[in-house]
Amino acid sequence: MKQLSNKTFSPQRRREHRVDAEVKHEKRLDWKIETLRFLCVLCASAVLFALAIGLPLAQEAQKAQVSEDGTTLRLGNRVLLTNEKDGFMSVHQVRHSPDGKRFLVIACGFECNDNIGFVFNADGSGKRKFTARWDFILQDKIEWAADGQTIFYFRVNSSGADSPRNAPAEGWIEMNVATGRKSAARSRTLKPDAKYAVFRLPANDSLNVRQTPGVKAKSIGNLAYDASGIRVTGEQRKVGQDIWVRISYNNLAGWVNQSFLYEKH
Repeated sequence: MKQLSNKTFSPQRRREHRVDAEVKHEKRLDWKIETLRFLCVLCASAVLFALAIGLPLAQEAQKAQVSEDGTTLRLGNRVLLTNEKDGFMSVHQVRHSPDGKRFLVIACGFECNDNIGFVFNADGSGKRKFTARWDFILQDKIEWAADGQTIFYFRVNSSGADSPRNAPAEGWIEMNVATGRKSAARSRTLKPDAKYAVFRLPANDSLNVRQTPGVKAKSIGNLAYDASGIRVTGEQRKVGQDIWVRISYNNLAGWVNQSFLYEKH
């Protein structure tokens, strides 16, 4: 066997060898630490991404769903409404409040013109029917207040029968969701971030847009009886019993009586 020289195992060389080994060990340790850090960041990103796409899907799954034939409304496995039990033709629309705490349901009555309204808590509890005989929602003319505490709807008595003398007054109504109390819609405020459409006019008529609020002001243009995509600026003025709002539509800007506008969905 070949004898190794003393130079190979000199104290200086052994110290250098140990230093080299320690440096290599530290490098391997640093690499492992960096790898673990990278994996932790990757895992955290994956979790955040899963939450980002998963939570909306979960929330969507918990929203009320209408059956294909429109006769039933469900939330998860629970049946909230059926046409036979709750007295309507079909579910027309479901609208959630801006604060996400409640949702309302428009259910079709006579020719889906004299419609029925229900309101629920977001979890499907607290079911309440808020319309009655001679107190119907005109088609889809119903809105949430911006704070989700009030519902506004255009009341009609009936489009297929003569209403009695003591029938409640038609027109815009406001209902306090917490108490169910109703009154004429004096607090109805149109929302600048929503789009509105004209209604309550015959096909051969139009809505005057005026230079200043009030029917005596100069007319500077017209909105067709079915015009939609109308925006409000947030300015409003009370003239007599009516609320006038400043609108913009295409190249037209001026004032209209807000009772002829409804929030278009």
